[in-house]
Amino acid sequence: MKKYRNSILAVCILCLLLNGKVMIMTCSASTQSFHGEVTYEINENGEAVITGGETGNSYFNCNGGYLEIPNVIDGYHVIGIADRAFAYRQDLKNVIIGEGVRYIGAYAFGGCKNLYELKLKDGIQSIGEGAFCDTRITSVVLPNSVLAADKDAFFGCDYLRQIEMPQHADIDVEAFEDTVWQEERDNGLFQIRGSCLKAINGNTDPVLNIPYGVTRLERGKGMLGPAILDDISLQTVYEEIIFPDTLTELGAVCMVNIKAKQIEIPGSVKYIPFGIFRYGDVEEIVLSEGTEIIGAEAFSSIDGLETINIPESVRIIEDQAFIECGDLRRITIPGTVDSIGMNTFKDCKSLKEVVYEEGIEVIGCGYADTQIKRIQFPESTVSIQGDLWRTQSLERVYIPAGAVNIHDDIFSIRVKFQYNPITVYGQKGSRAEELAVQSGYEFIEVESGDEMP
Repeated sequence: MKKYRNSILAVCILCLLLNGKVMIMTCSASTQSFHGEVTYEINENGEAVITGGETGNSYFNCNGGYLEIPNVIDGYHVIGIADRAFAYRQDLKNVIIGEGVRYIGAYAFGGCKNLYELKLKDGIQSIGEGAFCDTRITSVVLPNSVLAADKDAFFGCDYLRQIEMPQHADIDVEAFEDTVWQEERDNGLFQIRGSCLKAINGNTDPVLNIPYGVTRLERGKGMLGPAILDDISLQTVYEEIIFPDTLTELGAVCMVNIKAKQIEIPGSVKYIPFGIFRYGDVEEIVLSEGTEIIGAEAFSSIDGLETINIPESVRIIEDQAFIECGDLRRITIPGTVDSIGMNTFKDCKSLKEVVYEEGIEVIGCGYADTQIKRIQFPESTVSIQGDLWRTQSLERVYIPAGAVNIHDDIFSIRVKFQYNPITVYGQKGSRAEELAVQSGYEFIEVESGDEMP
């Protein structure tokens, strides 16, 4: 084991090309020792800080660009890696930071453009500004010991596709800037925007886990923005897709063309937006308690979906929410829903039954090109919007006396096109009777609350 001491009393001008700017730094006096492939210095507490390696040291090349920072060196505990210790080393390809090393200094490995593999063992607490900027690393797992990562820690890592991180780490909003993962802080959680799911591109595992800490998923800018999933992922039929309970927002068409047997949306997502699984093939969608609004065309154009349970937390179902779900056969709307929009089930060609529970007040007609033969509006209904003219298979309908806000043409347009007549059930003297007589349909009086045949 060879050691040496050198006293350096000079000012070093380091010109580092970083983010297109020239940075001028000065080196203070230090006392260093050499151990194998690295140099280090001892602080006032008798702990070692790695300061770099000899320029052109053959160790790196002889070992395929591999470097491991030990946790003990010559009997000294290694606590960190100094600022710019290995900056711009083009011979580095694979780096392991030993267990117990507590910090990585600013730009410690910045500009190591051939560094593609990084392993951080438990004990790391902080990652300095630009520590791994402009490298080729493809994935990074931040151990649970990490407390903070500074600005630009992984700036410009164009190949970075997968990130795992502790829930409560203080990650700077610009720590992953100019990567496919761009992070923001939101109420103590991570907000991922843009094409964040590059992390699972090419994933062919049967279960697809969206990383914990993600609060927002979106396709990209504009409806035709970059897709979240690549072609390989879209060809995979997943047994299950699991969203974390940190998720609070789904962007429109964020997972178009997805194929999965089951997808569960956590109750932390209050609003289901337009076309989230549009043109996909999904057998089962589970909505959890907590969801409040099913937006316009939210579950539109999905194959494979035969039924879906609406939780009692849902208050509003907007227009065309389930339009063109060709395999949808049956659905129950709980009475906690206040209103249902127009053409909700339009072009659901396999739909045979919609059950409206008591409590719903506003219902928009939306059964065009379905197989529905009977509709029983609940006693709580006060408004039926739209018409029934393209519900060609409809044979009978119950309209309660309390439903007074009904369009004059709810039946008449259907009569004009000479579809099979409808039998209307309701109470004597009600708006239902008035409209049935007006259209020439048979009206049968029943007691309020009676189930029609």
